[in-house]
Amino acid sequence: MRGFVRAVILSFPTLVLAQNPAPQSARQALIEAFFGTAPNHLERHLPDVTKKSFSRLNSSESQNFLAELSSLSSQIKASGAKIETFDTGPTILTVEDKPTGSPNHLEVTVERDDLVGDEDEMELALHLPQDVKEQALPITPHITFAMKTERDVWRLTDITVMVKFPLADPDFLKSIEDTQRKKNEVLIVSAMIMIDTAEEDYHSRRGTYACSLAGLADRDKPRPEGGGFFDSELATGKKAGYIFAISGCDALHYKAVAEPAIEDSGQRAFCSDEHGAILFSADGKATTCLAHGEEVDPKVYPQLRLGTE
Repeated sequence: MRGFVRAVILSFPTLVLAQNPAPQSARQALIEAFFGTAPNHLERHLPDVTKKSFSRLNSSESQNFLAELSSLSSQIKASGAKIETFDTGPTILTVEDKPTGSPNHLEVTVERDDLVGDEDEMELALHLPQDVKEQALPITPHITFAMKTERDVWRLTDITVMVKFPLADPDFLKSIEDTQRKKNEVLIVSAMIMIDTAEEDYHSRRGTYACSLAGLADRDKPRPEGGGFFDSELATGKKAGYIFAISGCDALHYKAVAEPAIEDSGQRAFCSDEHGAILFSADGKATTCLAHGEEVDPKVYPQLRLGTE
């Protein structure tokens, strides 16, 4: 009998804990709100006043909004991605669409968690996959969730979305330059294609090549049917931070160049001639491009492929 009593006494703390689980943390409530599986898992963590307002509206827009947020987890899983959440530690969520261990996944980290009494404010940072970063500025979106307990349940009271721009970060500034440079070069290659096309049209009419951009722009005036559109900005010789020029023109030849207006800008120079191939030089010098330029890659500039199809 004494042994039985002792066993009951020793197991009592475990029994109490099993019957009275630890209260849900604000972090766990946030995870449940967006990635839970129980019915109304999101509504459970909305303030009563919010739920009443949505109920009074009873509009399709509000219902669709809640449904989209509630089904966030299932939408991600339906795409084949793997979701993993963490109740503790610096990472709260990972979404991986490739085999485990791949660096190409979305990660959400906890930058700040300020718990004061029955209120908590968590700042989360979204670290985007590498392939997404390559298409956009390398910024890290931050989302702050304000929460407060209401009838012993953590409720979302405010969501703030921020984007931080580290303006003094050399890597960030370089990424901006690289992004803008790529955009500029796409425009320049398109402009060189326009010049080559216009030169061929000019030559077919007059038996010689034009030696000015203005001449190419005006080439259709003698003929009402026109000779094709020519960019009015390009006709001035300046576009997207580049200076354009045509030289060496006669009945058989012409040379067209596009050189960065600012020296040492890191942008490439481009050139072409009567053969139609567009070349570039990494040093940004038109003379280098004409002397021994390299042909641009059609894989990088799809508009080149369009001209050959």
